[in-house]
Amino acid sequence: MEPPTPSRSTAILQIIGGLFILFGSFTLVNMVSNSRLCFGPLEGQTGLMADMFRSHPTYATMMRALFFPGLLYALLQFVSGVGLLRLSPLARKVAIGTAFYGLVAALFTAWLTVTYTLPFTLAHTVEQVKNPAMIQTARNFTLASGYFGIAIGILYPLAALILLKRTPIPRYDFSHS
Repeated sequence: MEPPTPSRSTAILQIIGGLFILFGSFTLVNMVSNSRLCFGPLEGQTGLMADMFRSHPTYATMMRALFFPGLLYALLQFVSGVGLLRLSPLARKVAIGTAFYGLVAALFTAWLTVTYTLPFTLAHTVEQVKNPAMIQTARNFTLASGYFGIAIGILYPLAALILLKRTPIPRYDFSHS
């Protein structure tokens, strides 16, 4: 029994599957490293995020609340990505749901970033700048990275959703075996 011949739709599904595995894996590794920050004691922890957690309890609470939905998204990405590489029709459905979940989460996160997180992060970052000549640069960099993150966060699941909806799993024709 030979596998189906590669086609454009097979390649699209495998590219999306590979990206889902890649980004899901990155997110899972990040979640493991951030779990100590989110749920461990803040005493003795250093860095910008630890400072922000200590100085603003509401920010820390929001980040902790977003941890488990992010973990679920990463797991769904990874599992559906493996299934897409195997050309599983069920995995395609799960991947469509995952992309939709990612899009809704990205829109919510974009709103949260613009209305709350980015202004807070900007103020905190500017406070840390010791050289007055660098304040504007730090401000611009923080804003640009925030808006770039929003754009990528929305475009990635949107593109995956559109491509997955348009690309069926190719059927294998057993009569040619």
